[in-house]
Amino acid sequence: MKKSTLIVVAVAIALGAFVYFYDSKHSIAPPPEEASWKPAFALNADQITGLTLASGNGKTVFAKQGNSWQITQPVTTRADQTSISGIVNDLSSAKIRRSFAPTDSLSKYGLAQSAVTIDFQQKGGVEHTIQLGDKDFSGNVVYALIDTSKNVDLLPVSLLNETDKPLSQLRDRSLLELNGGEITGITVDDPSGTIAVTKESSVWKLAKPMEVPADSSAVDSLASALSTDKFTDVVSESPDDLAKYGLTHPSMSVTAATKGREFHLLVGKKNGDNYYARDTTRPMIFEISSTVYDALNKKFFDLRDKSILHFDPATVTAVEIHNANGAIQCAQGKDDQWTILEPAANEGKAIQSWKILDPLQNARAKQIYDSPPRAILEHVAKPAIEVILTDKSGKKTTVDISAAAGDSVYARTTAGPEVYELNTQILKDLGFKAADLLM
Repeated sequence: MKKSTLIVVAVAIALGAFVYFYDSKHSIAPPPEEASWKPAFALNADQITGLTLASGNGKTVFAKQGNSWQITQPVTTRADQTSISGIVNDLSSAKIRRSFAPTDSLSKYGLAQSAVTIDFQQKGGVEHTIQLGDKDFSGNVVYALIDTSKNVDLLPVSLLNETDKPLSQLRDRSLLELNGGEITGITVDDPSGTIAVTKESSVWKLAKPMEVPADSSAVDSLASALSTDKFTDVVSESPDDLAKYGLTHPSMSVTAATKGREFHLLVGKKNGDNYYARDTTRPMIFEISSTVYDALNKKFFDLRDKSILHFDPATVTAVEIHNANGAIQCAQGKDDQWTILEPAANEGKAIQSWKILDPLQNARAKQIYDSPPRAILEHVAKPAIEVILTDKSGKKTTVDISAAAGDSVYARTTAGPEVYELNTQILKDLGFKAADLLM
């Protein structure tokens, strides 16, 4: 290596070492300007008991009742807890970035007529006022007047962003005031009929229009929509004219049951892309989006279990399969190792059992026929594939899968009378040769 190159490398290493040690010594301390910031108030968030926001969006008054915030003006309703907690936390932690005595008119800072005025009370009756004006050139801070101070202070712009909102964004917009984890039953009523699901020992089951297993993930999604989805806006604070919104005879109603209590959501007429709706425990009428409507408007098949077979692969000890390539028999031996019993040419060879079991365990119906028509029964009567599972108790379960009928196949099991319509992919998944299963 040339001497000049060695010098360049040595300089680079020395410079890198200097930067590393400099950063390690100085990164812990805050930058000088941050170190000079002063708290706007000496209080904790839980000491704030009342809050009033006044802006071009109107005036909204909040009061803390117990551990939750309520709106008391211009309407009496529950506040959006996340929004108000954010404001209260920002007030308690707000730091003045800079403070100066104004030499110009306050209008230069947007404070002659403030964008937002915040009044809040803390325990003991102490009151504070903040007037927020314009953002400075950086957009990161906002000019403010705090209490009776004659100085103009610079506060974080997040305080302006969180408080300059209309009532619709500050109120609780939950569809129903409930905890999704506490729901034990859901009933959906619409012109097509009634669907009811109930939870028994943490397992969802369909009770109406017939008793069959439910698709737990689909029901959980419905429960989540009821407890976490939001309405878009309030169209009326009183329920005086329900007929106007189609809520005298709602097009759909959803009832959620918890231990000892029921919650009812009524859905009325469509209005553009939205729907009118009402929680019967509250007076107002609101709108929900079509996305929320679709999340609630579930049919029987949507909530029904679509698995063709339920089994634990660990309990299966033997499998026999008949397909276009002949018959294959395999069994689980020592150390959970699966081997082929037939055909004889592959006897004793280790296989990948998941190639047989996974397609059966993951198969989902795109339609289920509880009373299948004759044409479908004729398809299943001559199966293209037959699989026989034997479990540790010696119980055998047979799955018959028809040949393709268009883009579908039909399957029936000895576990029940239903016939399942599936995609033709399962014919490919189970159409293997014995050699395809080998390790």
